[in-house]
Amino acid sequence: MFQVKRYARLAAALVVPFFLMACAAAGPEPVVASFNEASVGIQLDANQMGFATEEARRDAVAKADAKAAEICSRGPNRKAEYASSRTFSTGQYTSATERLYLCLK
Repeated sequence: MFQVKRYARLAAALVVPFFLMACAAAGPEPVVASFNEASVGIQLDANQMGFATEEARRDAVAKADAKAAEICSRGPNRKAEYASSRTFSTGQYTSATERLYLCLK
């Protein structure tokens, strides 16, 4: 019985990293960082963007554009227009890129 538990733990230890790698391969998802009806900030994981393919980066930026348009449409100013971006450190080895969009009429 002890051997069965040990093999079950070993199998779980070997399988779990593969599931986590599959989740990470999906690409960076945009996150709303700020919104004040005049502008919206969308964050992307700069580490994932750095290791992603060109197509995955384009998809991430397109998702960020769509998320900004969705958020801006909730306020009085309906159209989201890209203004700028900045990359900042979020930890010793991690960073994020924030894309700023202006919400215009």
